[in-house]
Amino acid sequence: MIKIYNWTEASKDDKQRIMNRAQADMEPIRNYVASIIADVKQNGDTAVEKYVKEFDNPDFQASKIRVSKQDIAEAYQKTDAKVVETMKRQIAISTAYAEAELEHIVMDWHVETTPGVVTGKKLTPIDSVGLYVPAGKAPLPVVAQILATPARVAGVPRKVVCFPPSADNYEIIVSADLAGADEIYRIGGVPAIAALSYGTETIKPVRFIAGPGNPYVQSAKLQVFGKAGIDMLSGPSEALIMADKSANPAYLAADILARCEHGGDSAGVVVTNSKDIAKKTLAEVELQAPSLKRQEYVQKALDHYSAIIVVDSLEAMVEFANDYSAEHLEVQVKNAEKLLSKLRNAGSIFLGDYAPVAVGDYASGTNHCLPTGVAPHFASPVGVQMFLKASGYQLLTKDGLDDLKPIVETLSDVEGLDAHKRSVQIRFEK
Repeated sequence: MIKIYNWTEASKDDKQRIMNRAQADMEPIRNYVASIIADVKQNGDTAVEKYVKEFDNPDFQASKIRVSKQDIAEAYQKTDAKVVETMKRQIAISTAYAEAELEHIVMDWHVETTPGVVTGKKLTPIDSVGLYVPAGKAPLPVVAQILATPARVAGVPRKVVCFPPSADNYEIIVSADLAGADEIYRIGGVPAIAALSYGTETIKPVRFIAGPGNPYVQSAKLQVFGKAGIDMLSGPSEALIMADKSANPAYLAADILARCEHGGDSAGVVVTNSKDIAKKTLAEVELQAPSLKRQEYVQKALDHYSAIIVVDSLEAMVEFANDYSAEHLEVQVKNAEKLLSKLRNAGSIFLGDYAPVAVGDYASGTNHCLPTGVAPHFASPVGVQMFLKASGYQLLTKDGLDDLKPIVETLSDVEGLDAHKRSVQIRFEK
């Protein structure tokens, strides 16, 4: 069960466990993952079929790797009409958010740095992207749309969705199709990342891969980086909840448990400057937890990486939040929006009592493919900008080049690159 810790008195081991949470060490699985990548790279669809049979579906055939138009039509027929309509509204909200993001991105700018020298930068969509949708502990059709929607709004010409065929997963197919996926494939885990990177007889390779997954998927993404770009390395789901004496303990407990049901390696953490709130939250967790369906995951997550942290002040809560760098950060304090400018390290921030993480997962339009662990210190959520790449450019007149010529001549001499100097000087020879 979750415990209360006075942070100034907590042991070094407890602090390290809570702060580090379940960030996986991928080195022990590196060689195993590499062997699967090499097999798919060499043997294509034959290797894919072998691994899908081993990990997901013993009756699988390579002919079913690609989801056909007929399969998509069947998926709509087999999916509850209310679910389809809900997905449509969800995607409309996500699209509005993505389009607003695009409007705030400067796609092309330039400046004349010195007379006759114009320099700038332009953004263009990535040519093709592979979007990975997990379906292991639970099928995640929402992930299909939160990946495909920003890629579509960014203008990516080819959007490829993959998912493990451990079940029919009709909702994943429908979600991907509604969000604008161009191709959908039944393939998961390491083989999916390998196929997206190197291609098979059925799947053409892509230039960029995005999406969450288990440590094997993350290790595979890391190993193919360079052949394809990747979004980030994401660990198990986590949430940190900042709470003062105005917070509702029942809400806090419910939000802790919402993280814990993701898996035994997930984390739900509250940091508060109120001992009374800490005690009442613990009591609420004990009250609410037994009624949940995924008891095996919930109890393990409560025991291992979840915690209720007591600190001395609101300022200490902010400092803890920035150090913890949560994937999801809830701020259940009075006038929560006033703290926004002080919160530097978080994947997604949820302000106020009525903004639980679940609304970001399913409905508000912000993306919930987020960095975890230490990554919010340097990484960003999946979004429109992630599917754009930049090119710098320059346009020079002869006078502009003449003005910069002494710089090139001097510095190319320093570096011993006489051909560089010559490429400028030749333009001024008669």
